[in-house]
Amino acid sequence: YNKDSKKGLITDLDDTLWSGILGETGVDGISWNLEHSSHQHGLYQQMVASLASAGVLIGIASKNDLSLVEDALKREDILLPRNAIYPVEANWGRKSGSVSRILQVWNINADSVVFIDDSAIEIAEVSSVFPEMDCILFPRNNYQQLWLFLRSLRDLFGKSILSNEDQFRLQSIRDSATLRQFTSAGDGSLDDFLHTVNARILFEYGKKQPRDARCFDLIDKTNQFNLNGGRYTDKEWISYFLEPTSFLLLTTYQDKFGQLGKISVLLGKQKKGCLFIDSWVMSCRAFSRRIEHHILRFLFQKFDVNEIVFKYLETPRNGPVCDFLSTFLDVFPSPHLELSRTTFFEKCPPLHHIIEEKEYEINS
Repeated sequence: YNKDSKKGLITDLDDTLWSGILGETGVDGISWNLEHSSHQHGLYQQMVASLASAGVLIGIASKNDLSLVEDALKREDILLPRNAIYPVEANWGRKSGSVSRILQVWNINADSVVFIDDSAIEIAEVSSVFPEMDCILFPRNNYQQLWLFLRSLRDLFGKSILSNEDQFRLQSIRDSATLRQFTSAGDGSLDDFLHTVNARILFEYGKKQPRDARCFDLIDKTNQFNLNGGRYTDKEWISYFLEPTSFLLLTTYQDKFGQLGKISVLLGKQKKGCLFIDSWVMSCRAFSRRIEHHILRFLFQKFDVNEIVFKYLETPRNGPVCDFLSTFLDVFPSPHLELSRTTFFEKCPPLHHIIEEKEYEINS
């Protein structure tokens, strides 16, 4: 399992996804086939479509007219399905601005994304704003370089295991965007809204086989809601569950806007009437639904403890988990953070999820 595989690809259009300048030749003038000696663009489209089917996010950043772009993407012979692309940034502004907005929609970091363009100037401009992003020049009219380029994309995005979450990642991002629009446009309270979304949470707890690809993916790539930024090697993961008091809590979520799949992993130990939480991560796609509150309520109730102790460590990126824990404290979160049962239930807002639970068998 490649823990370092990229999550998203942002591509240019003219002379990259297709041959030709859309604004000059029109929708029917662009090509990606052998007849027009532009089949290298067809190969690229097939590669991008393959990545999309494996759960890679595909976005477009193009200096173009949006209406023309939409018409071109609807051509029946295009090899990249329109519904595999989200979002489309077609405008006359700087490419780095378009890339920035795409990253905001996806809510992922630049180092998880690859940017492709046929213009060395555009590559340099985006790279200057996002130095941590892989910015790659599309190799026009050089078939040897094209082969190496396609192979490098395969390596950057390659995964030996395709999870359910990979398959519906794009739809969950669309659903999250819909949710944000719904909540920002409505006049009712968040409680009123959450009461209507038919949210369901599945808690799976107990021991877990060490090679769960989704658990590794969440722990190794989640930065914003990450208790301490800790990562695990295979050996460390196996060793953790050899301890008799250790457990894993895996949370799966869905509501009327769609499935988010497995969105939270929590590792802890139960000792002397309290829980010690060593790792806790949650996908950014699950924010604003009070899932994190229900996770804590589940822990207090299921394990019947009076206190939860968190192995918290501030990192450059984990502001969201700091903000969440601060709602229960009178001080800024610190290492060895303690939360009592009484304090939690006094400050916990109303929770409207329908809960299911399943216990793992030890070493199942």
